[in-house]
Amino acid sequence: MSKSRIRILSINIVLALVVVGIGSWGWAALHPAAAKATTTSTLVSNGDVTSSVSASGTVISPGDVGVSPTVSAQITSIAVKVGERVSAGQMLATLDNTSLFNALNQAKSNLAVAQLTYAQDKANADAAIATAKKSLDDAVVNTAAKNPTYKVTLDNASAALAQAKSIYDSYSSFYGPNGITLAWCATLNTINSNCTTLINDYNSYQSAQNSYNNALANYNISLTSDTQTVQNLTTAYNNTVATQKYTIEAFNAQHGITVDNPKAEDFTVDQAALALAQKNFDAAVVRAPVSGTVASISATVGQNAPTASSSTVGSVSGFIVLTDVTALQVTASFSEADAAKLVSGQPTSYTFSALSNVSATGKLLSVDLLPTVSSGATSYKATFTIDSKVPGLKPGMTVTATVLTGAAYNVLQVASQAVTTRGNGSFVNVITTKNGADVITRTPVVIGLKGDSADQILSGVTAGTKVVLRSTTTSSVSSNGFPATTGGLGAAGRAGGPGFGG
Repeated sequence: MSKSRIRILSINIVLALVVVGIGSWGWAALHPAAAKATTTSTLVSNGDVTSSVSASGTVISPGDVGVSPTVSAQITSIAVKVGERVSAGQMLATLDNTSLFNALNQAKSNLAVAQLTYAQDKANADAAIATAKKSLDDAVVNTAAKNPTYKVTLDNASAALAQAKSIYDSYSSFYGPNGITLAWCATLNTINSNCTTLINDYNSYQSAQNSYNNALANYNISLTSDTQTVQNLTTAYNNTVATQKYTIEAFNAQHGITVDNPKAEDFTVDQAALALAQKNFDAAVVRAPVSGTVASISATVGQNAPTASSSTVGSVSGFIVLTDVTALQVTASFSEADAAKLVSGQPTSYTFSALSNVSATGKLLSVDLLPTVSSGATSYKATFTIDSKVPGLKPGMTVTATVLTGAAYNVLQVASQAVTTRGNGSFVNVITTKNGADVITRTPVVIGLKGDSADQILSGVTAGTKVVLRSTTTSSVSSNGFPATTGGLGAAGRAGGPGFGG
C-alpha cells in the first residue's frame, strides 16, 4: 500500500473518531444520567391531628354607638376629646339653646292659654245654657199662671151671656104668647115700653154673645201664643245646649281632651308639644347614652351640630362616635368550601398584621346565611369573639382568623406528605430492609381525620412503620451546562408515580 493511501486512511479514521466523539458528547449532553437520588422517610407514630381553615378579616367593635343630637344648633362647647373614656350620661357637648328655650316657654304658655280658654268657654257655655233654660222655665211658669186668668175672663163672659140670654128668653117667653115679639115690635111706628124692654133685652143678649165670642177667641189666642212661646224657648234651649256642646267638643278634639273637667295633664296635644319642646331643649346638652371611648368627633365649636351621619367608624355614624374596645370582635369572609366546615363555637386563634408577636384566641360566633359574591367568587362572612383584651388592638385592624375545624388527639398519625389518595382509596409506601437494601411496598391505609400537616391512620400500618415522605423534585445545572435532575424519590419514583406502585 502506498504511503499516500495510508495517509488518507489514517485521516479518515481520525475524522471518524472525531465524529463519534462529538456525537457521544452531544448525546450525553442531551440525555444526562440521573443523579443519584435519596429517599426521605418518616415514621408512623401516635400524636395529635388537627385541621383548620384561615381567612383574613377585620377587627370590629359591635358595641359602637353613634351620638347625634335630635336638633340642629350651633355647637357652643365640646367637653371630651378623641380617646377619652366617658360614662353613660356624661355630658359630651352643648349647643346654643336660645331658640329652644323660647320654644319651650311658648309651649308652656300655649298650655296655660288652652286651660284658660277652656275654662272661659265652659263658663260661657254654662251661662248661655242657664239663660236659655231660665227663659224656658219662666215661660212655662208664666203660662201656667196666666191660664186661670184667661179662664176667668172667658167664664165671666160666658156667665154674662147666660144671664143676658136668660133675661131675654124670660121676657120673650112671657110676652111672646101675647104677640109681643121682635118681629111685631118692628112693625110699630111708635115703640111701646114692652117692645123697648124686649128689644133692649135682645140687644143685651147679642152684646153678651159677642163679648163671649171675643173672650173665647182671645182665650184660644192667648193659649196658642203661650204654647208657641214655650215651644220657641224649648227650641232655643236645645239649640243652645247643642251649640255649646259642639263648641266644647271641637275645643276638646283640638287639644286632645277626653274627660270632663280636665286638668292640665288632660290637655294631651298641648302636653305632647310641651314634652317635645322640653326634649329639644334637653337635647342641647349632648350626653353619652352608654359608657365607652370617644372614637371620633365630626364637628367643632361654632359649627352646626349634624343630626345625620357625619363621621363613621366601621359601620356606625354620628356627630360623636363611642366605641367599646373591651368587647371587640372579628369578621372574616371564607370561601364556600371552607365556610361549609364552620360551626358556631369552634375555637379560633388570631394574629394581627399591626401587632407583631401578638396572638389571641376566641370562638366562632356565627356565619351569615346569605353569601357575598364578588368578581364571580362566593364567600360567607363569619363573626368571631375574642376571649380577652389584647393590648393595642383597635377597631379596623387587619387580622388573620384560623378556625380549628377538626381535632383527634393521641391517635395513630403520619405526615400528610406520606399519604397518597386516589379516588376513595389511600396508600403509603412502606420502607423495609432486605439483604441490606431498602424495599418500598405500596400499602393501603384507611384515613380518619385529614389534618393540616398530618393525617389520622385508622388501619393499614402500625406505630413505628417507616414510610416514604414525598419530596419536591428540583433541578440544577450540570458541569456540561445542561440541566440535571436531583432529589426526587429515587427508586420509588415521583409522588403518585409508578414508584408508588401506581
